[in-house]
Amino acid sequence: MNAQHLPLIMTPENGETSKAALLDNIRSNRESFMQKFYNNGAVLFRGFDINSPAEFEELALLIDPRMEDGYYGTSPRNLVKGTKHVYTASELPPHYPIMQHCEMSYAKHPPVSLFFYCHIEPAYGGETPLCNFRKVYNEIDPAIRQEFDKKGVITVRNYSGLEKKSRFNLFELKKWNEIFLTDDKADVERQCREQEIEYEWMGNGNLRLQHRTPATIEHPLTHEKVWFNHLQVFHPAAAPVEYGYIHNHQHRAKTLFWTVFLNAVVKAKSLTTKPMDQSMNVLFGDGTPVPDNYVKHVEDIIWKNLVIFPWKKNDVLAIDNFSTSHGRLPFEGKREILAAWSVA
Repeated sequence: MNAQHLPLIMTPENGETSKAALLDNIRSNRESFMQKFYNNGAVLFRGFDINSPAEFEELALLIDPRMEDGYYGTSPRNLVKGTKHVYTASELPPHYPIMQHCEMSYAKHPPVSLFFYCHIEPAYGGETPLCNFRKVYNEIDPAIRQEFDKKGVITVRNYSGLEKKSRFNLFELKKWNEIFLTDDKADVERQCREQEIEYEWMGNGNLRLQHRTPATIEHPLTHEKVWFNHLQVFHPAAAPVEYGYIHNHQHRAKTLFWTVFLNAVVKAKSLTTKPMDQSMNVLFGDGTPVPDNYVKHVEDIIWKNLVIFPWKKNDVLAIDNFSTSHGRLPFEGKREILAAWSVA
């Protein structure tokens, strides 16, 4: 296999920055482009005249026309006016980090390709780091990796009912009607059956979702093994580890505060809340908890291989979701990153 660059950066040739020239180039060299895309895991288009969400959508549709709107993820998102498939990447507050993940790894049909567009360049922070999850799988301790391969994982998500949402639960991002876009419990149950999600109605109208999946996948084209689950996102021990790394990267008083605060919150919740009752969690497939040191081990490998680069206005980032993870670092000021995705 050729050397990998994450991301592979494509810039204008001969000073030709127009959208038309970029689209023609991809059309004329499609086979070569797709080969590079899957080999490297991500392509960053920089310096081209992609000046609007609609033009971003046009580029994404050319690369992968299988655009999809269904979203069973946790980040709040809004559809962008004037487009059919473009959403805000996340409406989470600026201090909230998004840990590395392959989009909707727990879903029946995870996205194949992801696309991000920098509409407003962040003043500080707000990068979308990438990580080669093929490397992560290979570098996990063989004994730990074997345990995940043998047992698989259960992804647990607990959502509040329509009438109630805790103001003080930092880990609760949505209510269940915001996930399924309906207030009708029967419709929620229908969607769960279609998506092979185990569901259980709890007290106070709350909803528990469980996804049983392998912890890893084989890439459908390259046949490499890939770390493919949300352990480093949903496990309670992940947040303080992540913020510790973020503080080492950003060196701000805010990041130090959140590192200390999250350590205290997670320790308190571990004493008062059962693993299955956490807002979000990842357990082994047999229902046993994943040890905290396993989470730190995986996070250490991810940050060892993490690629962080600043956004520039009109950047477009295309990601192979079956090999490459993404996340978000905390930021200050305005930031508008838009997203689209395809499903096979």
